[in-house]
Amino acid sequence: MINIRTAVRKELPLIDSLNREGFAEGLVLKRSKKDLKALIKNENIFVAVKDNKEFVGMVTLDFYSKRLSELRSIYIKENFRKSGVGKKLLDAVFEKAKRMRIKEIMVITSKELRRWFSKSGFNNKPHKFKIALFKKL
Repeated sequence: MINIRTAVRKELPLIDSLNREGFAEGLVLKRSKKDLKALIKNENIFVAVKDNKEFVGMVTLDFYSKRLSELRSIYIKENFRKSGVGKKLLDAVFEKAKRMRIKEIMVITSKELRRWFSKSGFNNKPHKFKIALFKKL
């Protein structure tokens, strides 16, 4: 069984390892331990944990303002992709954002993942460097 929850401080090494794995695959940007620690402190890292022991995915919510926050560092281990873990992680972020009364979440993503995010309600607002997708809450 896979549970989605916020990360706690003692899990920093596991979260850092997941982030490095995603970075090595070219799927996420590398985050510093200091950055990850601050996100954990603010309960802005969500993790997918299998059987309460194996970390199989993560996502972060970077809070900018009540108007706009950014979904970053979403990564799911390869064996767990296309299993619904990503959707569960997004749903956890959306719930937190709604509780915080955030009006919009953006994600900067690759062309390959654009369709996946679009299925979750993100709409395209073209940018000259990247594809920025937004979701009104």
